[in-house]
Amino acid sequence: MAFLIFTLGLILSPKLIAGNFSYDGNHGPSHWGNEYKTCLGKYQSPIDIEEENVKMFRFPPLQFSGIQNSHKAYMINNGHTVMIQSFDPDVPTISGGPINSTYVFQQLHFHWGQNDELGSEDLINNHSFSMEVHAVFWNKEYGSPDEAMKHPDGLTVLGYLYQVMDKPNPTFESIVSQMPEIATVGSNVTINDDGLLSKLIAPDLTSAENYFTYKGSLTTPPCLEIVQWIDFIQPQYISHEQIAAFRSIQSTDGTNLTHNFRPVQPLDGRTVYRNSGTAETTSATSGAVNTTVTSGTTAPSTGETISTSTVSKQTTAATHPPTTKVTKETETTILSVKSTSTETPTVTPLNDKKGGQHSGQQSMWTLSPFAVIFGIIFLLPYQ
Repeated sequence: MAFLIFTLGLILSPKLIAGNFSYDGNHGPSHWGNEYKTCLGKYQSPIDIEEENVKMFRFPPLQFSGIQNSHKAYMINNGHTVMIQSFDPDVPTISGGPINSTYVFQQLHFHWGQNDELGSEDLINNHSFSMEVHAVFWNKEYGSPDEAMKHPDGLTVLGYLYQVMDKPNPTFESIVSQMPEIATVGSNVTINDDGLLSKLIAPDLTSAENYFTYKGSLTTPPCLEIVQWIDFIQPQYISHEQIAAFRSIQSTDGTNLTHNFRPVQPLDGRTVYRNSGTAETTSATSGAVNTTVTSGTTAPSTGETISTSTVSKQTTAATHPPTTKVTKETETTILSVKSTSTETPTVTPLNDKKGGQHSGQQSMWTLSPFAVIFGIIFLLPYQ
């Protein structure tokens, strides 16, 4: 019991989520800067990601470790969101991609809107999705979440977009069924599904390499600018009834928490990168947005450590060529792409020694008879 109280104290630490704010009125987002000056910073989140302005970059594969394990998790209503955390000592970690260290899972929470048409915090091409899930990881290099909060590379947040559909998502069954037990602020419940974190955090191999990334901040006070954001582009699905359950819990003022997303903030010259090491060849949007969603959220069963390096690189290079150095593998891919042109020259492989020698010898013996005849004619006057 003491361990539970201690852990809940860590979850609700004011360093991560301050208490005196709301999403409306005098304590709404436009007033956060009055009490929390760091919310007035230059590199705040969320943002609107305009695809035409992003920079392509090939990052190393993301690595998820410990994600396949069963994790005893708890769900809490902290007055601002529904939050989930595992109390197991062996929690999931992430590395690779745009981050240079190993990051340890701390907590996961949800953002939603008044209706099914809006709710995500980051937008893509000014389009809002129905819900956004944030998985917060702290930099293991600093030894503890509190210490990590003091450093500019202290946190990595994985963002997952959800679009409303008619059918329910099985992953949310345990969450929605136990939502009434956390209706009041400060209440918590043990989640029945020990595999929930695995289902929510680990995307499939293709979508795990299809993401935007940028430097930003926490999206709630104190809005510290210590976050490397990784937003997975391919949306997943949730039903109308499932997302409605989130609007039924109470907020800190006793009313229903019908929405909890911060408006987008100025980009202020920041560069947003899109990872080009992905087999996803289509845009995240088509016109306003492409709301095609993945059929599930179950993590791939490829072992303890999940690597996304098996994604097809040839398709990626054809549609999203990297902007960084060209590797030998990329050079091979580029040659393959060029060979599909209607004006493609015939190229003899450099390592085909037999073919090369044959071609050279054939040319020499084709010319030699003319050289002999010319030599005889030239030498006759001198005989």
